Amino acid sequence: MRVWNKPFRGRPGRAALAVTAALALAGAAAPLALAGSSDGAAQALEAKPDLLLRTPAVPRISDGPYAGFQFCGGSAKPVVTSDSATLAATLESVAPPGTVETPASAGPRRKVAFEVDTADGTQVLRKQLTSDTSQDAAYQLPGGKLTNGDYRWRMRVKDGNTASEWTAWCAFTVRRA
Repeated sequence: MRVWNKPFRGRPGRAALAVTAALALAGAAAPLALAGSSDGAAQALEAKPDLLLRTPAVPRISDGPYAGFQFCGGSAKPVVTSDSATLAATLESVAPPGTVETPASAGPRRKVAFEVDTADGTQVLRKQLTSDTSQDAAYQLPGGKLTNGDYRWRMRVKDGNTASEWTAWCAFTVRRA
């Protein structure tokens, strides 16, 4: 390192330390200044004080309320043998950083929307219900809605004016005897 026009020898002088410290502070302050100057992000947080909702996780399906679940998105498409399958997923809500999570209404209840379509995209049903917990949501399809064939379903969670993204479609097959 060269300071003034002389090669650096021995211990650094006060001027070299001051320059090094100033450069280090400027390097650390630049990203912070850039991050703080994001007006769009600040306005978005001010405009949406509600909870940020994660997309429901671990979509699964079963033959009914007491049957074991088959998970969506695996190597094999779930197969159900009942026309009243149960659809379920795990709900998770996350409060924005630096805030305390407070639901829009009293209690942990969340609105959950379910959609079921045939494999070609024809809507079979759309149902919105209120989950009794903030951890999981399940919906048992009414009997007679499903016949033999291929279907898909998805869901999302709502809290006040905020809604999560839809889960990925969960393809499944109904094979009734």
